[in-house]
Amino acid sequence: MHISISRLVLYVLSVVLLGIIFSAYFAPELTVAITNQVWALCGW
Repeated sequence: MHISISRLVLYVLSVVLLGIIFSAYFAPELTVAITNQVWALCGW
């Protein structure tokens, strides 16, 4: 089975994104803290 690097990266990012979305239901305060940190880093 041969998987290209770009496809592997896409799969990993998809799994991480889904993990973040599902964790938002179990730990909403953590999601709010992460969002605030991202906004602080982006300068919004």
